[in-house]
Amino acid sequence: MGLRCFPARLLAVCIATAASGPAFAAEGRCGPYKVGLKEYPQVYAQRPKTADPAVDAVGLDSDFFALLAARSGCVFQYELESQPRVWARMHEGTLDITSWVIPTEERRQAAVLIPILTVRPLAYVWKSANASTREAFLAKSDLRAIAVKGTSYGQGYDSSLEALTAKRVSWVADVDTAVRVFLAHRVDLIVTYPWVMVRHLPTMRGRIEVADWYADGPTTSSGLALSKRNVSPQDQARLLEALKSMSADGTFKRLVDKYLPDGGIGFIEPIRLLGVSGAESAPLAADAPKR
Repeated sequence: MGLRCFPARLLAVCIATAASGPAFAAEGRCGPYKVGLKEYPQVYAQRPKTADPAVDAVGLDSDFFALLAARSGCVFQYELESQPRVWARMHEGTLDITSWVIPTEERRQAAVLIPILTVRPLAYVWKSANASTREAFLAKSDLRAIAVKGTSYGQGYDSSLEALTAKRVSWVADVDTAVRVFLAHRVDLIVTYPWVMVRHLPTMRGRIEVADWYADGPTTSSGLALSKRNVSPQDQARLLEALKSMSADGTFKRLVDKYLPDGGIGFIEPIRLLGVSGAESAPLAADAPKR
């Protein structure tokens, strides 16, 4: 079976990794599966016009899916979508896979989830708001937040955003827009991940407070979502085994170190399927993530 890799610079990596990964050639066709990619800082960006024309895209997902294709023998077709459209299509059954998903009950209705990493979103608040804690922010009715439609940051932050009235939250389509609005000081709060803000903080030193509003809460997991309707149980198992091999040989750590350094990310062991039942999420929080 031929492997479709992207960007082109990873073709050699795909071939080399396929040789060391599981031998699935005799197990039948896997895919092609439509993968919904979302533009996100350091995770996925389309090729800049001035960059190498042989490179289709840059970011963690470019390397991640090329390596996953090589390890699993599965064929992927990539489609760029907004966060809301990704989940609309997952529920419709017109999209098969997406990445770096925070588990929620609604998402489990459409997809089997495979948590891979642990992540800790943070609250970034303008110091002039004098409201670095959740309680202080919610108590001040004049303070506003920015949020991305269709995004989950875990139960705590999600509930905090839901607690704000519609007049206190501006909903936008993507994280780049959310960051621009926040940095223009048109709102007082953005909830996001450290790697999104790291390049902006030096120029905002002393003006922005960074806080973990749920430091004592459970760690939030993030990983792959596979359509229940379209990805067969056999292919779910095939992808799971490929992900386990990428964890065992340090592939995930190398990718995180390359694209998301100092992002407060941990690595889940053991990697396993997370089904529909909410009860299945309880053991996950108890797993000790590797660093």
